[in-house]
Amino acid sequence: MKKFCIVVVLGIMMASLAIVSTGHAAEAKIDLKALAAKRVPILLEFGRGWCIPCKYMKPILDDTAKAYSGKAIVSTVDMDANKDLVRDFGIRMMPTQVFLSPDGKEFFRNEGTLEREQIAQVFQKMGVGAPGQQGALPAPVPQAMAPQGQGGAPR
Repeated sequence: MKKFCIVVVLGIMMASLAIVSTGHAAEAKIDLKALAAKRVPILLEFGRGWCIPCKYMKPILDDTAKAYSGKAIVSTVDMDANKDLVRDFGIRMMPTQVFLSPDGKEFFRNEGTLEREQIAQVFQKMGVGAPGQQGALPAPVPQAMAPQGQGGAPR
């Protein structure tokens, strides 16, 4: 019985370590058709839980989702759980942000990180108004702390 308990405890510890080492447990698959049916601009960020730049982007994306609630959709795409979307969008690195117009066509793509202001500029070029006062974006992270993306100017 003692050996059994030790084996169970070790198994639980190993499972916990596996989740910690990858940074996340598998997330649900993204239903892009359901998102596109809402006919609003969509920002998809492709990444993985253990990715440091992806972790940097998380609070930015959370704030952006709140700020643009009802005007646009902001969704994080776990690359392990959504390999079909990774393939379909030709994702080569993480994080990658893909902005889709309300008709589902790609409007802009960035490989690397984006700041709040850059996301707001892309949404503005897509015709999405400024974020609502209730969900106004908080102050940006100092530039010295921010990893730099490799994206270009929006189309």
